[in-house]
This record gives sequence, structure tokens and C-alpha cells, in this order.
Amino acid sequence: MKDRLKLLNRAARIQYRIDSNNKRPRPFGTSYLMYQSEIHFIDAIGPGDGLNASELSRKLGITNGAVTQIAAKLLEKNLILKYRKDENKKEVYLKLTEEGVIAFENHRLFHKELNDRMLEYLEGLSGEQIDVISGLMDVIENYLPDIEKEEEK
Repeated sequence: MKDRLKLLNRAARIQYRIDSNNKRPRPFGTSYLMYQSEIHFIDAIGPGDGLNASELSRKLGITNGAVTQIAAKLLEKNLILKYRKDENKKEVYLKLTEEGVIAFENHRLFHKELNDRMLEYLEGLSGEQIDVISGLMDVIENYLPDIEKEEEK
């Protein structure tokens, strides 16, 4: 019982660290600090021709107003820019600047390194051990409240 409580306490500490880290801005290789909402906005745009506000709203599951607010912060930091396409002068598109691409790449690298470490560990486990971890994740996923879905009701 004591070992199981230690494991639950450790999981709580990890959750607290994740929550705490998500609230702190990071530079992601740029000269600007970005909050989680900002770097995920950059990640959603990605390199290339960019997206309009409606596409970003759908992709991120946020309102057009939230898109406008986050975009304003990132425009001020010179991480994205606004433009209009020749074939559609009405619609405003957002795309990454060079520094925005650096942030995008560093964010992707962060997740790749974390995933690679976890996969390396998981590769060393037996099928039975994977089933045990999967069962625990099922319990967590099924009993952890989904506040976003509850708010939609």
C-alpha cells in the first residue's frame, strides 16, 4: 500500500510540474518569451503559406476572438505576419516570420526529444508491462474530468 501511495504522490508531482511549466513562458530559441497558447498557435500555423483566422480557430478549437488576441501578441513579437493573397484580397492570412519558424522548429524538437526518451524506455518493456501501463492510463483517462466537454453541455 505504501509503495502505491508513493507512486500516486509521484504522479501528482509530475502533474504539478507539467501545470507549472505550462504557465511559464519560454523562448523556444527566439528572443521572445512565449506562453503555451502562443507556441501552440505558432505550431498550428506551421511553416508555409499560413492560415486564416477561421482555419486557426477550427484547428485549435478556440474562438475567432481568441485567435485575434493571440495573433496580436505574436505580431507584436514579430513571430508572425499578416498578409492577403492575390486571389482573395478580403481574407487576412497569418504566417510565420523567420523567428517564428525557429520557434516552431524548437517546439517540435522539444516534443521529439521527450517522445524519443519515452519510446526508448517503452521499447524495453514486455507486452505485459505495456498492458499494465495502458490499464492505468485507461483509469486516468476515464475518471479524469474533461472540463472542456462539461462546459459544452
